[in-house]
Amino acid sequence: MSQKTPLFDTHRELGATMGDFGGWNMPLWYKTGQLKEHVATRTACGLFDICHMGEFIVTGNDTLAFWDHLLTNAVTSMTDGQAMYNFMLNEQGGVVDDCIVYRFSATRWMLVVNAGTQDGDHEWLKAHATGDVKIENIGPATGKLDLQGPTAPKVIAKLVGREKLADLKFFRFIPEIMIGGVKCLLSRTGYTGEVGFEIYCPMGDTKKLWDILITVGAEFGITPAGLGARDTLRLEAGLPLHGHEIAPGIPAVGTPWEFAINYEHEFIGKGALLANKGKLFVYPVIVEGRRKPGAHAHVLADGAACGEVVSDILAVSLDKKPAAFIRTTRELKSGDTVTIQNEQGTEFAAKVMDNPLWKGTSRKKMDAFL
Repeated sequence: MSQKTPLFDTHRELGATMGDFGGWNMPLWYKTGQLKEHVATRTACGLFDICHMGEFIVTGNDTLAFWDHLLTNAVTSMTDGQAMYNFMLNEQGGVVDDCIVYRFSATRWMLVVNAGTQDGDHEWLKAHATGDVKIENIGPATGKLDLQGPTAPKVIAKLVGREKLADLKFFRFIPEIMIGGVKCLLSRTGYTGEVGFEIYCPMGDTKKLWDILITVGAEFGITPAGLGARDTLRLEAGLPLHGHEIAPGIPAVGTPWEFAINYEHEFIGKGALLANKGKLFVYPVIVEGRRKPGAHAHVLADGAACGEVVSDILAVSLDKKPAAFIRTTRELKSGDTVTIQNEQGTEFAAKVMDNPLWKGTSRKKMDAFL
């Protein structure tokens, strides 16, 4: 039976179409419709219920060595108040999970993981914790809302004051801040390509925080948005979805997310990545016509089968052109053309593009939005 977030009744009142995601009953879209929710996030701001995600607090004197062994990125270079995108790999170089690690201090951290993998992630963390490392699963007690889009800073500034946001850089966070009487962690991160925030609070305060943001955000075009828009936004922004672009059974090589892998340290799966370099590749493509080819459709280059579609959407921000990520065994370059063949034998021409397909506002200076 699917789990429910504290906002389940709110979603139903808003006319949401609900669906299972990672073992949770989540809103896919509301009466507004997925297209309008997508556009609102690109042009104003969208509010997402992300309470299904998992969170762990990791403490102890040996946490730096723990992360250095477990995660792919240069975690030892982080400073207090910084967040960093990472992969946790298995020995085969496959992605156990993609995650964000938050540094409070050299001995206190938070790890945020995906909904459907959090139980396995917990076991993985415990299995590799040695020395002075303590792991606390705070997911059941932690609510999470994502406020994303160009007007999101105005909404938060109205609640906390402009001066508290002015210097908040991309992938930085404020560990403790009061938002409308709710104690929150405010992180300048997100999954849409737009400027915005991931906001963590006590699970019991989630509904209060949602209502505050909806009320204050009304003048700034705030729109509740579901997981449907979240998927189209993330693919346009060139971001992976676990189980699709990255997965436990596939070495994480040749992807647009190699920035999350630092080879200057020894981590689980490093040897497998090095052994598989040049064998697998992931690319975004734009498909000719107006139809999506469908996940797992075959990819052919020069008439030879070389891969498959791993995600596809109608790219709302790109005039609803079909767009996809493909995984191939052949190295391609931007501008190359491939053929995609679906299960019915229908063929689609597709052009390899630079990643991301849509350059959003996420990295712009906060002052530009306040």
